[in-house]
Amino acid sequence: MKIEEAVTAVTAEANALLSCLGQPVVAYHVTEIMRETDVEHAREMQLALMRRSVEALVDDGLEDVAAEHFASKFDGRIGLTWRLLHSSDGAPH
Repeated sequence: MKIEEAVTAVTAEANALLSCLGQPVVAYHVTEIMRETDVEHAREMQLALMRRSVEALVDDGLEDVAAEHFASKFDGRIGLTWRLLHSSDGAPH
């Protein structure tokens, strides 16, 4: 798996977030997370994106619970994809 494929996989079901934050913003942050090889730093970046995602979704009119549920699913996809990407061959992409 390459970083571009990872970003596509993560953002495939994120239409609400892409709509309120913008596709370039989400793609940039997900790309930077996927490029990060240090698991702890990648997780910090991921948590920051999740906080920003919830705020943006709520600002866009989604209820808090729905925004947190969406962000939780998005967070899971990012984490799983990051692990797949970094365990595939052990080399940075």
